[in-house]
Amino acid sequence: ALKEKIDDKWRDILSPEKNLETRARIIKEITESHWQNILDLRNNGEKLFEAPADLIPAATARYLPNLEGKTLAGETVDIVDLCRGKTTLLTFEFVKFAEKHTRSFINVFEKTFEGNEKTQVVQVNIEENWAKAAVLKLCLPYVRRSVPKSRHARYVVHYGGVESLRGTLGIANPLIGYAFLVDSKTRIRWYANGEAVKNEAATMAVLTEALLRKHKN
Repeated sequence: ALKEKIDDKWRDILSPEKNLETRARIIKEITESHWQNILDLRNNGEKLFEAPADLIPAATARYLPNLEGKTLAGETVDIVDLCRGKTTLLTFEFVKFAEKHTRSFINVFEKTFEGNEKTQVVQVNIEENWAKAAVLKLCLPYVRRSVPKSRHARYVVHYGGVESLRGTLGIANPLIGYAFLVDSKTRIRWYANGEAVKNEAATMAVLTEALLRKHKN
């Protein structure tokens, strides 16, 4: 019986008809989701909400979910392990369009906390679409050149679906960028989306200072 199941599975994998059915279903799902995200972007703009002015209390903060990927330095890592022990600005990008969003937070963070070894930036680039993953892999040499070498070990690339992570972090539209402040115990203490506006970047810096003081104590 087990051999028959294995044989059936391989017949499905090797069957042109089955493969066409699977590809058609996946493409339909990707297309519908993609156009809905574009419609949401057009209707709601590049920002879903303005970031909060205060930290999420430690007692009610969610812990960062696990996500494994490969850094630009070539190591396989889990983002939870990368963030543990430091106050971290953690950003997520699903498309190139989102780079300007995350960069607006990263630039301020790096300028404000330059030389502070208790802080760090962890940047995560996710490609959920299996067809586009090949393109991202081809573009990695360009990404390596565009990201300072000092941050290669903290720039993580992940291929594959992340529905659970998106649900936990509240990532509603993957066409925009997301930024999170994660404390040294890997709890999510603050969040933002889209490009930094008004006082968001300044708020991020003030709240990071507060986390550093708490970590020191």
